[in-house]
Amino acid sequence: MTATPRPTLRVTLIGASLLTIALGACGASPYTVDGAQCSPERHQALVGRNIGEVLLPPNLRKREVGPERVMTRDFNPARLTMFLDAKGWITGIACG
Repeated sequence: MTATPRPTLRVTLIGASLLTIALGACGASPYTVDGAQCSPERHQALVGRNIGEVLLPPNLRKREVGPERVMTRDFNPARLTMFLDAKGWITGIACG
């Protein structure tokens, strides 16, 4: 008597294989710009984009400074500071 695989196990294995293929096809980082620390060269690509379409890594310290916002004076060289216009477009970046 031979054991036949259970249908639920077969479906699970097929689903897991398809998910692995789909994720492997992406290949790129899901973030607009990745990196755990501010890098002027890397993050310059954000200028001209809207903050609503930007996806940054959760471990990157960041702050947004709009035209009517007050900026704190604490300096952190690893933190990305994004300067925004009134509509949320990134007009400049700085580290600190």
